[in-house]
Amino acid sequence: MEKLFVQGYRAPHRLRSEKMKTKRMISVGLLAAGLALSSVGAVNADTTPPPTAKSPTAYAAQLAAYKDALVEYRITVAVNAINYRIALEKYQSDWQAALTKYEAPYKAALAQYQPLQAAWIAKLAPIAAVRKSALDKADADFLAAIAIASTAAQKNLALSARASATASATTAYKTAVAALGSAPVKPVKPAELTKPPVPVKPAAPTKPVPPVKPGNTKK
Repeated sequence: MEKLFVQGYRAPHRLRSEKMKTKRMISVGLLAAGLALSSVGAVNADTTPPPTAKSPTAYAAQLAAYKDALVEYRITVAVNAINYRIALEKYQSDWQAALTKYEAPYKAALAQYQPLQAAWIAKLAPIAAVRKSALDKADADFLAAIAIASTAAQKNLALSARASATASATTAYKTAVAALGSAPVKPVKPAELTKPPVPVKPAAPTKPVPPVKPGNTKK
């Protein structure tokens, strides 16, 4: 069968080939235009000076100032600690001195009282022993009388005898104690001394903040 060629007619494979060529030409043109624009942008970026605040020189100056401020901060912390320790030691020393002075009269009176009290107790001991012996005898006699008592009269007699012996022992004891004279009077301990307030620790100084290195800023 013979092929007919009509004017203006193109085979399908030729149309596809021409379309591909056209696409490649358009892509090449766009790539060339992009490279040209990038070159222009690069030239503009190179000729624009960087901001002073973010330049390496400004950062170096800020870092040096930060290091100086950090040294001063550490010195302030050390000085505050020393001053607080000195104030605390003085407070404790002054308080101990005031307490010693305040309690001195009481301690002196107590020192005088203690030997007098010991001597008085030593004199009282034999008198108390005599009383105890008399009471022990009265109780023993009472128990012995009750053990053999068979009538109410005998039991009442035993009770009366014990009461009389106990009263006699108590009277003899009081008479002997009165003969010793008045017992020493213990000195009264003074009220607690009010403690002054403790020194307040100095407030911590504000710690300097390091500068931000250029390029490390997070958005």
